[in-house]
Amino acid sequence: MITYTDTRGLIDRPRTFTEVILEGIAPGGGLFVPRKLPEMGAAELHVMAALPYAERAALVYEAFGLDVSAAHIHRICSTAYSTNFAHPQVAPVQDLGEGRFVLELWHGPTLAFKDMALQSMPLFFSQALEQAHQSGASQLDYLILVATSGDTGVAALNGFADRAHTRIVVYYPDAGVSAVQERQMITQPGDNLSVFRLEGDFDACQTAVKAVFDDPAFAAELAERHRLALSSANSINWGRLLPQIVYYLSACADLLAGGHLPPGGTVDVCVPTGNFGDILAGYYAKHMGAPIGRLLCASNTNNVLADFIATGGYDISARSLVKTPSPSMDILVSSNLERLLYDLSGDPEAIRGWTTELRASGHFRVDPETLGKLQAQFVGDWVDNAECLRTIGEVFREHDYLMDPHTAVGWRVAERLKGDAPILIVSTAHWSKFAADVARALTGTGAGAPPPGGDELDLLDRVVELAPGASVPPQLAAVRERPVRFRARVAGTREALEESLGRWLSSSAS
Repeated sequence: MITYTDTRGLIDRPRTFTEVILEGIAPGGGLFVPRKLPEMGAAELHVMAALPYAERAALVYEAFGLDVSAAHIHRICSTAYSTNFAHPQVAPVQDLGEGRFVLELWHGPTLAFKDMALQSMPLFFSQALEQAHQSGASQLDYLILVATSGDTGVAALNGFADRAHTRIVVYYPDAGVSAVQERQMITQPGDNLSVFRLEGDFDACQTAVKAVFDDPAFAAELAERHRLALSSANSINWGRLLPQIVYYLSACADLLAGGHLPPGGTVDVCVPTGNFGDILAGYYAKHMGAPIGRLLCASNTNNVLADFIATGGYDISARSLVKTPSPSMDILVSSNLERLLYDLSGDPEAIRGWTTELRASGHFRVDPETLGKLQAQFVGDWVDNAECLRTIGEVFREHDYLMDPHTAVGWRVAERLKGDAPILIVSTAHWSKFAADVARALTGTGAGAPPPGGDELDLLDRVVELAPGASVPPQLAAVRERPVRFRARVAGTREALEESLGRWLSSSAS
């Protein structure tokens, strides 16, 4: 069984998987990381290629030696991946020619890559909670707190809705999500959930939620008054990252089985990312044995990650968050970078120093040895708003393939950085979640221009007119008809979040 330590070296003992998924974030603010990775090389990928996705996922989870029985693992994977995705392959790889492949991660119920983890994570969470209750390790239920830049909140609400012994509250930033993402959240059915719109941008939202986790007095009040403990469904929770490792191994299995990689060859992987979790999962898959070469980090105008990879300096002291057509990447504080730096440096003391410096001054710089290890595996580049929308139009005209703005960022960076190896571009969302900007792209009106007629939900039909062959997914047709349930807005402070949680818990208990 693989056990877990934390990035800041502050936990008193190693944790099991079920403990890690319930705790979410480590005591002291660090992130849980596996003490070793299992090996899954060519032989395992060959086996995986013959399996449906649910069994591929189970194979990976079993390799990690979870403290969950094999029978429960297979049941969870079957429930998560057998019927909840619109494509039979769940995460298909599309060949767009000239050594370019697209990994489509948006065939789930909320039309974004977060479903790949958040259809299975809530099931593992429930299993871990059941085991904790049975063993007497805990008799508390859980309150899941989520800060979202768009897709995580939608997928987490869907995954945790009406799950026993859990409640979930999502906070999303003012003007920081698309109209479709917002509609998906504020209309979500379920008796155990709530949604709040938060003043400020995503970084303010994420900081406020983290501050709630760091407040022992509030945790004690939750336990005493409501019999609840806190956990997270953000990618700070290892339960989110482990399912993401699966789709990189799955894609490599498909590429090998399809003869797209020469013997001993590798594929470069380009990932549009803001919080660094998606690309980090690719890094872990590579170090487990997947034939991945370079990891290409694609940023939008909020290009702090691209700059960091180029220089080793992480500096947000003079930056303001910029609103872009790819809002799920509008992030300046990339939480999962801490896990990578721990893996590269192996030094929890250095991690504590860098995170403290970032919090105090808005910047830090890694040592030359860590930077060298980083640059040996990662390359970064970024795309501005105008080029993002131009890319959507160009790819549709040249390849008859319609993509969302996040995938467009990845495509353009992949085009710039492509070498001799095949390249896998990670497509993180369906175009329909960002209909206004896709309509701008197809009509050539440009970033920031008024959308070409109607509100964003009406623009779904406009995009279908502009892009023959495109269609509005049935998931969004249903969202259009659902009533709005959540309208509350709160200030972006720890105190305001705690007050909103207290009011909601008291009212929902009455």
